[in-house]
Amino acid sequence: MFEVPIYICAGFLDSGKTCFVKETLMEQDFIEAGTTLLLQCEEGETEYEEAFLDKHDIKLLEVEKPEQLNLNFFKNCDKIYEPSQVVIEYNGTWEIGKILNAEFPETWKIDGIFATVDATTLTSYLNNMRKMFMEPLLQAELIVVNRCTDQTDRASFRRTVKASNPQVQLIFEHVNGDLLDQGDDALPYDLSADFLDLHELDYGIWFMDSMENPQRYDGKTIRFLAQLYTGARLGKNEFIPGRFVMNCCEADARFFGHLCKFSQPIQVKKGSWYYVTVKLRYEYAKAYHQKGAVLYLQDIQPAKKPTVDPVPL
Repeated sequence: MFEVPIYICAGFLDSGKTCFVKETLMEQDFIEAGTTLLLQCEEGETEYEEAFLDKHDIKLLEVEKPEQLNLNFFKNCDKIYEPSQVVIEYNGTWEIGKILNAEFPETWKIDGIFATVDATTLTSYLNNMRKMFMEPLLQAELIVVNRCTDQTDRASFRRTVKASNPQVQLIFEHVNGDLLDQGDDALPYDLSADFLDLHELDYGIWFMDSMENPQRYDGKTIRFLAQLYTGARLGKNEFIPGRFVMNCCEADARFFGHLCKFSQPIQVKKGSWYYVTVKLRYEYAKAYHQKGAVLYLQDIQPAKKPTVDPVPL
């Protein structure tokens, strides 16, 4: 049976939904040949030109009320247009749950949920209409934050979203249209600081970067939330403080941590959580058979289980 994928693009008015559909979504390899049915639930400043619609074989229908998005409507659309895929540019003020829980024809399946955010209005919406603003973001698989400037607090927004939607991918786009790279300025902490107090959601990012670039953390003191692993392969005064980190879903979560050495006796309980403060040295370790990140314990304190576990990359 031929399956018709549904791609939902959500976000407030003028957040860049139309540009995302035109410039990103319709250019993906997974877009099938044939007719694309585009349901536009609000009209912003950017329009779909006739030439663009013709080029991509898109049939555009305007939807004025959420009640129109019912099973009979979708069945009629399926019969008339026989779409290869359906794109729904959803109204940002409509409850996202209504479209996610809507009845569709048997062959129609939601295959992607995307959201767009205008960085220039981000803080205002978070402060004044947080629930409505965040609702679609917590269901999205990909969030594109456009019109960013050097003043955009990307790390804070990332933590805000990841706390409730840890699997989402975030892309930040500069006001000039360039994608912001994942260099040092994209890290959710100040790499130039000698002391890094990691937010609980940032462990995965820090661990991967310290694995790939351990030399730039050499000599830094780092505090983070962790569980402790001990085993027969480790030395008497060694353990591994770390966390389970997931790439796409909880099923693929793996425990990641660096070797840590300590000089004073410590009492730890298996499965418990601790705040560990360590100094990182980039040096040879027998356990690695090469140079790598080796931690030296400075302090350890009991902690509560975090709200998000495992953490995302």
